[in-house]
Amino acid sequence: MVNKEQIDQWLRDGTITQEQANKMLADSSEYKKEQSSNKLIVAISTIGSILLGIGAILFVASNWTAIPNIMKILILVGSTFGAYYAGYFFKYQKQNLPKVGASLIFLGALLFGATVFLIAQMYNINANSHVLVLIWLIGILPLVYAFESSPIAGLSALLFYIWIGLFVFKGLDFYRAQGDFFKLPVLYLVSGVLLFGIGELHYLSEKLKSVARVYRLAGIKIAMVSLFFLTFRLFSGFYEHSYFFSRSLETSPQFTTGFILFSVLAVLLVIIGLFFNPSKSSTNTFENLLALGLSSIALVFFFFPATTNIYVLLFNLILAGVVFALLFVGYQREDMQIVNTGMFWLSALILVRYFDFFWDLLPRSLFFMVGGLILVLGGIALEKKRRQLKTKFTATPTPAVSQ
Repeated sequence: MVNKEQIDQWLRDGTITQEQANKMLADSSEYKKEQSSNKLIVAISTIGSILLGIGAILFVASNWTAIPNIMKILILVGSTFGAYYAGYFFKYQKQNLPKVGASLIFLGALLFGATVFLIAQMYNINANSHVLVLIWLIGILPLVYAFESSPIAGLSALLFYIWIGLFVFKGLDFYRAQGDFFKLPVLYLVSGVLLFGIGELHYLSEKLKSVARVYRLAGIKIAMVSLFFLTFRLFSGFYEHSYFFSRSLETSPQFTTGFILFSVLAVLLVIIGLFFNPSKSSTNTFENLLALGLSSIALVFFFFPATTNIYVLLFNLILAGVVFALLFVGYQREDMQIVNTGMFWLSALILVRYFDFFWDLLPRSLFFMVGGLILVLGGIALEKKRRQLKTKFTATPTPAVSQ
């Protein structure tokens, strides 16, 4: 929707009449009220659904020893499918409470996970097993496509990343897992690129554009977190005289296998996106070349470790470059969510590097005074720029043309 500043400008330019301006202001105000009301309904419905789920789980847990196993399973499975049916009834059959119905379907996805883990506990299956998370993930994926559910898509992305961590550390003790721990950010970097590519393929279906956006944004976020960790010497640097950190160059066979598999899939999906552009994006070539570059540097870093701290500097430069790439893409697409992501990581990078460079060089009082001044002035500048861009963007971007 257009805002008051734009309407006033059109009125001054003679593009619209006063009567049209009044009508547009009234429509804009009504739209904002409706959006605010919808958000409140979604928030209340989601909180209520989660509380119902917690209540059902606590009921079973508090009477765990008194309830026979078959009764526990019936309660858990019944609650799960009851939530699914109630959500489907309100959203699709009655069609009178679509927001509440969507929240109940999401509750069913959460209850399915609780059911899997509680049944596993009944039969003494290790709750840390990656297989349980994988079952949860596979069990809710059909709901993403059946109901075109963005919240469940977000949950599936989260479960995907949790499963990766549990899978690569399965069966490892602390000492054997050290190498995997220090290389974990680079694994999640290629996983982020992989999910970004998966999201791009979802644009092939007109109905799944909102799901595609969720997956792409989730891929961007985990990739940015991974890059941020790789800017630290702990994860990408070299410690010549430290046995503990030198083990970071050694990874377990399952970690290496997983990294190679995710890297190959990520590169293939990026190449498909590069040549076929399923999202019909004007910045398709730029963003897929960037994703391909991130996958390449991850492979180089993993297979060709350095005996210097060159990768620390390189990842700092890459993170800065990706931040400005996000700002560029967000500006080109008039997408405030992408712009906000870029601004957040720009602020984080400046703050962390300020501590790195000046902590030992400046007196403590001067250090905090200068740092505080930079943060305040930087915050003011970023907020002003963000508002300018928000005003400039005349409409909320649709999933078809957004990251």
